[in-house]
Amino acid sequence: MIRHPHRLRRRSLLTGASAAAVLAAAAACGDDGPAGTADDPIEISFEWWGDETRADLTNQVIDLFQQKNEGIKVKANFADFPTYWEGMAGRMASRDLPDVFQMDYSRLRQFGGAGMLLPLEGVVKTDDFREGFLDTAKLDGQLIAVPAAGNTLGLIYRSDWFEQHGIATPAPGYTWEQYGADIATLTPALGEGKWGGGDWAGQYHFMELWLRQQGGSFYTEDGKALNFTKEQLAEWWATTADLYAAGNVPPVETTIEWTEDGLVQDALASEIGWDNFMPGFSPTVAENGGTLALAAPPSLDPGNLGLYLKPSMQLVISGTTEQPEAAAKFIDFFLGDPEAIAILGTNRGIPATNTGLENVELDEYAQAVLDYEASVSEYLTTPPPAPPAATGAIEVKFGEIYQQVQYAAMTTTEAADLFFTEAETLLASEQ
Repeated sequence: MIRHPHRLRRRSLLTGASAAAVLAAAAACGDDGPAGTADDPIEISFEWWGDETRADLTNQVIDLFQQKNEGIKVKANFADFPTYWEGMAGRMASRDLPDVFQMDYSRLRQFGGAGMLLPLEGVVKTDDFREGFLDTAKLDGQLIAVPAAGNTLGLIYRSDWFEQHGIATPAPGYTWEQYGADIATLTPALGEGKWGGGDWAGQYHFMELWLRQQGGSFYTEDGKALNFTKEQLAEWWATTADLYAAGNVPPVETTIEWTEDGLVQDALASEIGWDNFMPGFSPTVAENGGTLALAAPPSLDPGNLGLYLKPSMQLVISGTTEQPEAAAKFIDFFLGDPEAIAILGTNRGIPATNTGLENVELDEYAQAVLDYEASVSEYLTTPPPAPPAATGAIEVKFGEIYQQVQYAAMTTTEAADLFFTEAETLLASEQ
């Protein structure tokens, strides 16, 4: 569980105007930053999701920040992704959020729409972010987050297996049909316990990609409703039906038992995924004698891949913080200090700032991600608006209901009807 190492004695929600007033007052205390000394430091809290490796790197940066800013102490805490968000949802309700915390794009509207995030325009430095990144940090035109790193979707594949079995290197314009045919070729060639690819139909992000390739979107512009039909959903869930029936993608009875990704387990030859996953998978795949590569995902239209640059994670400041200047100073350091950047590397993805790119040491895997993003840069389009607050629950329902199709407990039409009922109820509860 997430611990609560830092509880403020008094909480007051800051609007953009009041936040600016607090910052101005704090700045008047001196040019060297917020009030606080080495003997009597002020304290802020910072929390994130991740594993022990990320925690070790993050704590090194926190130590460095404290060395360079002796008047500020940082209380740190982390948890795995599900535990983190379970805790944050409860703490949002009790208005007891950390001063600085890691934000997921799919939950930005949930927290920002409730007024729980500090407006950041003029609070943190924003002039060094790579083009397009700040577009996903705004809600209703107001900047309430800054990206720590970025990613986009791609096809992560075992280039050694593709080459060994005569499968051509995927290129932009690679169709969904061709990808399915390649999976059907690879699975029997790889042997028992291995498959040419995964069942992509259960991931709502991939359906969003498919919809964007048709000029559509998953949600309406205001985030209040789904923006596709039941017939489109049934069609999407049927895209892997033949592969699944033939055993060319792993069955649900197998995948629900997996505790690690199929590529890492030497069980999959490919999968659609966020490109920053590849560097994390590659070392283990290399130990298994394989090589991973990145290619553009399959598409319906060679001129429209449906891609956009998405923050792999964002940093936000709580609207209830009593130390907005110190919190902003920490974010600026975390994203902009060359030593901090070098320590963090690409653990959270390719840095979102130009300074980050200039100072990060890229290993061959991170460089492959950067090269991939350059190769699809001409296809990147405007990102969708921040999704509705119910997105996390809708994503879970999407996968759960699709499992009923995999188990043959429902037809795609029946499952689509149920999903719309569940999703519309969740969306209505947020209005």
